[in-house]
Amino acid sequence: MSISDTVFGVLKESSDFFAGLVLNFALIIGVVVFQWNLVEIAVVYLIEIAIIQLFFFPVALFTPEPVEGRDGDAWDTDPVPIQPINFLPPVYWRNIRFVWFKAVFNLVVIGVIMRSVSSGYTLSSDLPMSLGLAIAGIVLFQLSRVWRYFIVDQSYREKSPTDPMAFVYAPLTELFLMLVYVLAPVTLILAGIAFTIDSDLSSLPVLLLYLTPIGFIRAWIGSLDPQTDDFEVSFS
Repeated sequence: MSISDTVFGVLKESSDFFAGLVLNFALIIGVVVFQWNLVEIAVVYLIEIAIIQLFFFPVALFTPEPVEGRDGDAWDTDPVPIQPINFLPPVYWRNIRFVWFKAVFNLVVIGVIMRSVSSGYTLSSDLPMSLGLAIAGIVLFQLSRVWRYFIVDQSYREKSPTDPMAFVYAPLTELFLMLVYVLAPVTLILAGIAFTIDSDLSSLPVLLLYLTPIGFIRAWIGSLDPQTDDFEVSFS
C-alpha cells in the first residue's frame, strides 16, 4: 500500500471526528458572531438530530439483510420486496414493521424536547439567516454520510436495518452524555457562582464552558464507527 493510500484511509476514517469539531466550532461562531444564547444552540442541535432521523431511518427500509439476533419467519426467510416507486430500490415489509415505531417515537420525543426548550424564549433577529446556514451545512454533511456509507457501490444491499439505525442513535447517545456530564454539572456550578457572585450567565465565557466539553464529546462519538463494535446498539 502506498503512502497516499494510507493517508487517504486515515483521513476517511477520521472524517467524522473532524466533522464533530467543525460543527462545534460552527456553534462557537454562532455564539460570537450571531450572539446565539444557550437556548438557540440547543435548538440547532435538536434540529441536527431530527435531520439525522429523517435521513437514516428511511435508509433502513432498503436494507435486505436480516437483523442479527431476531427470531421469526420474517427474518429466517428471504424478504419480500415492495417497490412503490420504480426508480428507487425496493423496500421490505419486515423492515417497515421493525423501524416505524422507533422512528415515530424518536421524532415525537425530539419534538416535545424542542418545544419545551424553545417555548417562552424569543429568538434573536439574526437567527433565521444563521439558522438557515447551519441547517444547510448539517443537511449537506448528513447527505454525504448517507452517500458514503450506504449508496456508493450500492452498499445498502449488504446491510441490515440496524446499520443505518446505529447512525440514528449515535447523536442520542451524544445528547445523553451532554446532559449527564456537561449540562447538569456545569449548570450546577454556574448556579452556585451566580448565587455568591453577581455574574452574567449568558456571557461568552459561560457559553464556552458548555461548548468546549460538548465539542470533545461530539468529536469522540464521531470518531467511533457506527458500523463496527466501536459503537453498538442492541435491538434484540
